[in-house]
Amino acid sequence: METKDHQKKIKILTQVARASMPKLPYHNFNHAMGVYSAVNDFALLGNVEYKNRFLLKTAALLHDIIFVPGKKDNEEKSSEFAISYLQKIGYSREQAQSVGKLILATKMPQNPGDYLERLLCDADLNHLGKSNFFEQGEKLRIELGLLDSNEWYHQELEFLKGHKYHTGIAKRLRNSGKATNIQKLEKMLQEAKC
Repeated sequence: METKDHQKKIKILTQVARASMPKLPYHNFNHAMGVYSAVNDFALLGNVEYKNRFLLKTAALLHDIIFVPGKKDNEEKSSEFAISYLQKIGYSREQAQSVGKLILATKMPQNPGDYLERLLCDADLNHLGKSNFFEQGEKLRIELGLLDSNEWYHQELEFLKGHKYHTGIAKRLRNSGKATNIQKLEKMLQEAKC
């Protein structure tokens, strides 16, 4: 059962994310909201109890709150921010630390431990198996400053082929779409050779 206190905290965090998220092509407020929506859906399908769904939604909103392209410590900085800030708005120390740990799990290459971390990681890369994969990829390409689209497509193809969702839920919902996106990338690269 969602409590009014939890609703209030999520509303505050949504406002903080909207105001504080980087204004980048990919890592921005829309990405945070997409991860928020996906992790909530995955958690509901996985029968995750409410208190843990609350922590997952919190982590989704804050997982890229600090993101500087090219930096290797974005997740650590976002985790530190979350642990500190959440306690200021009424999260317990334990809740804040749990959120911080969830955020750290999203660091690439992902290596999540427990089920909640696996759900968040799958939500973070949910777009790999969706029809908006190419649109999201283009935003990421621009954000990374990569000019050569063929090189980018090769990187994307390699990443998709090496990626595995961590939960049965994401595999069931996204593996088929991911396979379709792999086929499209292969076809695009084949046609580029002609």
